[in-house]
Amino acid sequence: MTATGFYSEEEVIAAVGRLDRPRLVRFLRAEVIHPADAEGRQVYRQVDVARIELLCDLCDDFDLGDEALAMVMGLIDQLHGTRGDLAALMRALGDEPEEVRGRIVRRLQR
Repeated sequence: MTATGFYSEEEVIAAVGRLDRPRLVRFLRAEVIHPADAEGRQVYRQVDVARIELLCDLCDDFDLGDEALAMVMGLIDQLHGTRGDLAALMRALGDEPEEVRGRIVRRLQR
């Protein structure tokens, strides 16, 4: 990783043991990773490296094709977004008066 916090293509391949250039190209073509653009070249963030590691796991363990891989990653992305929404909702509810929280709890228990 460079001082900017980004990985070059070569650094990503070195950082992820099961990743080679053809597999990286496959992930890019399947549009399951989206590198950033820095001065006209693709760079990868730490979150991209983690995503690539997960993609390698899915490919190695389940032998998923590109369409299935895109579907699974789409579902994972939706679940991640839903978790964030639920956490925000819980924080908002925590700020409400006890009376409001009590009413919501009672409705959820029905």
